Amino acid sequence: MPSILDGLPGSEQEMRDVWKFAEPFIKEGLENLNLSPKRQSILDLLKEGLSVADIVDISKEERDAMLLQGYKFIKQGDLNKAEDWLFGLFQLNQLDERVIYALAVAIQAKGDFARAAKLYVTFLALDATNAEGYLRLGECFLSAKEYDNAQACFKVAKAECDRGDGNAQAAAHATQMLAYVAERRSAS
Repeated sequence: MPSILDGLPGSEQEMRDVWKFAEPFIKEGLENLNLSPKRQSILDLLKEGLSVADIVDISKEERDAMLLQGYKFIKQGDLNKAEDWLFGLFQLNQLDERVIYALAVAIQAKGDFARAAKLYVTFLALDATNAEGYLRLGECFLSAKEYDNAQACFKVAKAECDRGDGNAQAAAHATQMLAYVAERRSAS
């Protein structure tokens, strides 16, 4: 049965195989770019693991303000603007789990559950004990009628809350969603 997560690597070995295949093409492409010295130095800094935000000296406080603006766009219902804004912020630091989560929320609100689910998986790879991430991923699965996956996510969310990695509201939502999944399963 197809899943909204189809297309993601299924294992660490699969990801290594993808990288092994792609690496020569990436290296060749980068070597043939003929970049200016300034651009080459930026590329070198990126290779060393610095984010674009680090390189151009955008502070955490400035990025926090940009993240808040992204949430304001979501709250106002301007989801296209929210997605564009948050994607730009994501480009500044692709490992900021807060931005990935916010971008996923905007995309989920637009009804693109497959893209949102893939972003939630990325978010959870960076913050594996976050109950909210499992709740949102479970909602995406539920929208796609992937009841087994939804149930698994809601169970993990509840367990994380029980361990203290979520609040009472998240725990209650997980319990409510587990009951809803059971109801949907019995109806179908």
